[in-house]
Amino acid sequence: MFKGSGWLAAGVAALLVTAGCKQQGQQQQQQDVQNDARAQVEAAQERSRQAMEQAQDVQERATDEQKQVADARQDVEKARKELQEAEAKAQQEFQEAQRAQQQASNQATQAQAEVQQSQQQALEAQRQQQQELAQSQQQAAQQQEQVARTQQQNAQLQGNQQLQQLVTGQVVSASPDELLLSSSGGAGQPQIRLQLNAQTQVLVDGRQASSADIPEGSQVRASYQDVGGEPTALRVDVTSRGSQQGTGGSEDPASQDEQPPPQQ
Repeated sequence: MFKGSGWLAAGVAALLVTAGCKQQGQQQQQQDVQNDARAQVEAAQERSRQAMEQAQDVQERATDEQKQVADARQDVEKARKELQEAEAKAQQEFQEAQRAQQQASNQATQAQAEVQQSQQQALEAQRQQQQELAQSQQQAAQQQEQVARTQQQNAQLQGNQQLQQLVTGQVVSASPDELLLSSSGGAGQPQIRLQLNAQTQVLVDGRQASSADIPEGSQVRASYQDVGGEPTALRVDVTSRGSQQGTGGSEDPASQDEQPPPQQ
């Protein structure tokens, strides 16, 4: 009885030991599972933390890059505006330079035209002065020639007045270059031979005529002077016979201021 109880107690103790060991094993297993789960959770948390840090870094880098892009865009916009302003300024300066060049060209053209006009005016004034001088010289020469001619004519007139003589007579014969007069009209009376030239003035009964119009036997009153040793008629006044008969009691011109005929 006691032996069976011992075995029972031993069996119970063995069961208790076995159950305790089994329970302890289960607890250890649960502890391991919990430790594994905790480790996994901690690993997952660490990965999550790292991922969040990486995401934060990426976001920070993206923000920096966006800022850099914005800054670059601003720089590009600023550079574009500066380029536009520079182009506009360059275009304005180019246009101003063109206007200045055109203005300078116009001024140069105008100045050249004014110079040419001044030269033409100077040449015209010089030409007019030369023409006026030539005209003045010509007028002076003409005046001097006129004065000399007048003086010569006066001297000639004075000489003619001093040397001129009058003669009356009857026409014996007349030719274009010679007039033969009889001092008293009778045969055998002294004759006067007067030379005729282009300057001899012939009047027949008071009308202008020529030596061919002088009829023979008509009365003549002639003025003459000595030219080259020959008595040359200056003026011949002829009274035809018809005119003498028409006047009847007119005075015989042979009795008026008759000068002695030149010696032949």
